[in-house]
Amino acid sequence: MRRRLPAAARGAIFRLVPTIAKILAATDFSEDSSLALSYAEDIGRKFGAEIVVMHVDQPLAPVMISPDLGPAMDVGAMSRIAEEQRVIAQRELDKIVQRLRDDGLKARSLLRVGSPFLEILHASQTENADLIVVGTHGRTGLAHVLMGSVAERVVQKAAVPVLTIRHPDRKFQHPLDKPPK
Repeated sequence: MRRRLPAAARGAIFRLVPTIAKILAATDFSEDSSLALSYAEDIGRKFGAEIVVMHVDQPLAPVMISPDLGPAMDVGAMSRIAEEQRVIAQRELDKIVQRLRDDGLKARSLLRVGSPFLEILHASQTENADLIVVGTHGRTGLAHVLMGSVAERVVQKAAVPVLTIRHPDRKFQHPLDKPPK
């Protein structure tokens, strides 16, 4: 004989089912982040959620300007390169958003400049995102040990759930393991 839950318990269970109205999907335009975006699309479709496709452009590292480098390496040239990089990124975001809209999803783009994990966290708050979706592949080896991964940091610090997607072709390799021969 099946027992029915008391009304108070049924209400508590019902409240545990998440409502997802806005998904922040971070991309670096790699194959890994494209796979993560496909998960965001599926979830967005199931929940009728808006997808905010976000890219964080990391500022160019400051370089020492030396007269030996010549006029090609001036600050103005570096600024133009950075601006061109942002224009290209915005074009890529626009293509993704248009494809999502063509597929019937509500979507828009967001381009930020700064530290990827900090900007993703900040955007999740300012956008009132209910879910962050991000690919896991990024730094490996020593760079991962020293700086960590963007996905790891987002998971550790985010105030909302984070869905991390690992590409099936990527195998975890501990930084201290010897590479396969």
